[in-house]
Amino acid sequence: MKLTSLEICNYRSFGPKPKTICFDKFTGIIGHNSAGKTTILNAINVMFGNSKLRKSDFHTEANRIENEELTLKIKAKFDFFSVDNDPNDNAIPSFFESFTISEPGGTPYIEILFEAKWQQGNTPDGVIEKSLNYLAVGEEEKRFPMSMLDRSKIDVIYIPAVRNPYDQLSNASGTILWRLLKQLNWKEEDKQQISERIVALDETISAQEGINMLEQTISNQWKTYHADSRFAEASLKFGSTDLEKILKKLEVEFSPAPSDQIYRVGDLGDGLQSLFYLSLIDAFLKMEEKGLKEVSTGVTDDKKTLNVNPPVITLLLVEEPENHINPQLLGNALSNLRSISMNANSQVIFTSHSPSVVKRIDPENIRHVQMDVVEKNTVVNKISLPDDEGEAYKFVKGAIQAYPELYFSSLVILGEGDSEELLIPHFLKKKISNLDTEGISIVPLGGRHVNHFWKLLNMLQIPHITLLDFDQERYGGGCGRIQYAFKELVELNSSLGKTFKVSMGDTGDVKELNEVIDEISEWKLTSSCLQPWFNSLEEMSIFFSAPLDIDFLMLENFKEQYLSTLDDTEGPIVNISGRNVKISQISEEEKLTPEYTSKLAAALKHTLKEKSTDGSTFSTEQKELMVWYDYFFLGRGKPVTHRLAIDKIDELSKIPNVFERLGTKVEVMLRRDQNGSEK
Repeated sequence: MKLTSLEICNYRSFGPKPKTICFDKFTGIIGHNSAGKTTILNAINVMFGNSKLRKSDFHTEANRIENEELTLKIKAKFDFFSVDNDPNDNAIPSFFESFTISEPGGTPYIEILFEAKWQQGNTPDGVIEKSLNYLAVGEEEKRFPMSMLDRSKIDVIYIPAVRNPYDQLSNASGTILWRLLKQLNWKEEDKQQISERIVALDETISAQEGINMLEQTISNQWKTYHADSRFAEASLKFGSTDLEKILKKLEVEFSPAPSDQIYRVGDLGDGLQSLFYLSLIDAFLKMEEKGLKEVSTGVTDDKKTLNVNPPVITLLLVEEPENHINPQLLGNALSNLRSISMNANSQVIFTSHSPSVVKRIDPENIRHVQMDVVEKNTVVNKISLPDDEGEAYKFVKGAIQAYPELYFSSLVILGEGDSEELLIPHFLKKKISNLDTEGISIVPLGGRHVNHFWKLLNMLQIPHITLLDFDQERYGGGCGRIQYAFKELVELNSSLGKTFKVSMGDTGDVKELNEVIDEISEWKLTSSCLQPWFNSLEEMSIFFSAPLDIDFLMLENFKEQYLSTLDDTEGPIVNISGRNVKISQISEEEKLTPEYTSKLAAALKHTLKEKSTDGSTFSTEQKELMVWYDYFFLGRGKPVTHRLAIDKIDELSKIPNVFERLGTKVEVMLRRDQNGSEK
């Protein structure tokens, strides 16, 4: 049995349009503060836990009439016979009468509807009426009450963000340790044996001369204050012989400890207390799992481990498991939670806004929560990965685990690789002084699968800008890059293929994008013809480092700064007539030699890579730069080279035009987001 979905309507940040959240056995809910993460946990706790409903829990619109009746609905769906369930588990007989099967051969499930209504009463708080019903779906929806017995079969353990683990670890009423001990099936002979040993201990203590004298003194003094024969004698006892009272004195201790010191739970740090808390819950659920097996296999009462019928499922709701735990132990905490979720009788749902947590869980188990700034309602999305589990799936999954900050970003800038990750923040400083303050994340793509990131970010409604390499004359580059961008944009928004108009140049014809999109890669566009295409894509937040990539772009704009990073022994050389000549010192006459021409041709081939063309679209100066491109970026590390060079760039008054335009786009998109306009 597993909670697979929760539909929330008019509860806190969830408005009148019902929103559905899907769950796995182990589910992480992430998002910004006040986006609605805790609201989802509280909705479950309101249905099946002990959370009290208040008027403030009802969602209200701005134009609501004062004292108008308020309503909310929360609907939960539990599935059976999934891969996680044993078909023989105890949930089947417990809920068999409430099963629904929507189609032949379909998975059985139950739906439970919680409804509440607030009305003005004779007190300021008003009156709240609640109901919990099964839903039977057929030709028409039917409801019938969920009994308290059935309700007891679904349990909730809620761990808030602000918690005191020590309180939960003591054997006090309602705590986990108390619940564990309370459920144990104590045999009568065991109870009698424990009582006899406590009596013997009391007698041994009383036999001590000092204790005996103390008892006599207390009794004598006590008699001088009253004459009631019922309370005449006073004695010192170890404790009650009643088992329940004895168990309340139990406390967890740890050993071995240094210098024979006893370590109790309260002596641990907050982080270890939290970890032990989770471990205790795991032990509690495993014992209940054993109890369920005893029930299903018909173990007799005298041989049962537990004296109660445990819930068939326990929903463990954890707020911010990272609290109090250092990064080294955070992996242990998540492993502990994952272990709990693997119990047949339990399911784990937790919230977090920590990238350290997000990178340690599978994206498929993540639900992304954000606040719609226009409608002021919570929006929940499941992370979408490529359909097949091939190279694209592995790459995108790995990338979003490596850069979990993108989930919490106000704006994501996608770049090709390490160079963009270093250079984009440097040049954006002219427009945006602090990227972290604005919530901007730079995510390198490694040159692959940008279309899947566009799909993911569109689904999560996170604004994004992309900087791609134009790769002129490289295989698949140039106009092929324009074609790729438009094809993926049409895939995301099919209407673009009809609404985007393309001028056919010499003919003067204007066609729809869909009519010409397959031909774009074959077009021979000149530099002047490319700019309108660049402009159109930049309006859709896609920029290009032209003519090749960001490394060549930097070399074109800041050649002197890159050369200044070299010492006298560094730099490319060419052997002319048996003499090594530095490229930086070569004369115009030496440039005409076959040796230099051969060096230039080799650099061109290295720069443009395999299956490239002849470099005819590049100027002489650009071809000469390829010798330096080959030396700096193909023979040395790119990030190190860029870092040395940008330290030589004293001011940002002169920056490449693409960074200037990209910075302006960032400013526009941030203002649009802050004003609540459509992203």
